[in-house]
Amino acid sequence: MKFLIAFAAVAILIATGVSSHPPRDQRDRGCQRPEGPPPDPFMILFDTDQDGEISPREIEQSGSVLKKLDRDQSGTLTRNEMPRPPHPPRDHQPGESHHRRPGANRPPRRRAEPMPDQRPQKAFSKNTPADTVIFTGGYETDPRDHGRPVTLIAAALGVKPEVFRQAFSNVKPARGGDPSPARARANKEVLMAALGKHGISDDRLDTVSNYYRYQPERGGLWKHTPATAQAIIKEGKVTGLQITNAGSGYMTPPTVTIAGHKEVKVQATLEFSQDFSKNGSIKSLIIVN
Repeated sequence: MKFLIAFAAVAILIATGVSSHPPRDQRDRGCQRPEGPPPDPFMILFDTDQDGEISPREIEQSGSVLKKLDRDQSGTLTRNEMPRPPHPPRDHQPGESHHRRPGANRPPRRRAEPMPDQRPQKAFSKNTPADTVIFTGGYETDPRDHGRPVTLIAAALGVKPEVFRQAFSNVKPARGGDPSPARARANKEVLMAALGKHGISDDRLDTVSNYYRYQPERGGLWKHTPATAQAIIKEGKVTGLQITNAGSGYMTPPTVTIAGHKEVKVQATLEFSQDFSKNGSIKSLIIVN
């Protein structure tokens, strides 16, 4: 296990050596963007419940980091699949992909999608107001999906997750880099053959794929908006919660904590929609004790 963690740590440090972000456009105003230095790579990849520490259980599960690097799902890692040092930041024009490597042979995208901030919300302090509500986690993916937010993608396309999983099972990822134009076209044809019969157009598939595209090996996360809420307190007791921003992009119900009332257990439920701004949003918050 020590060798496994050390191996993963080296890969993480290489992959997160430089971080930069493309400019946002008007459609991205509601999404979080990283500011300043990148978040700690160890906490991003290993602290799956985002509680600010890596538990013994999370240490045991650190081997999943290596599995995510296996892009062709062959069960082994090649040199080409290992993370490479990112190129230094450079000036770029709006709409240009910041993560495109010079000479990389990839099909053109409609526009570059920025990666949102994966950093957990700030922890409570002694000066935190008693009605402050903190959401942590909620971005865990199904192990079958190898880091892909399939639940969000399927909902945005208007199909069940199993439908998209089945369609994607016939896609052949490129080994050690971006797919060639021929491979990209072939994969697209496979997806459309399976999804077209569900009324999904080529343009819609492109739009959804671009929206949720992200690079986990660089510590990124798909586009999302953190939820906000306020606790309703009467005579020192929490009687309810008011959602002030339902957020979007959650895959699983996040953990909900109320400052000054950590004993109060709250159950969050999610709503999924073809509307990006509502897909993976908080539908309800219910006190369960």
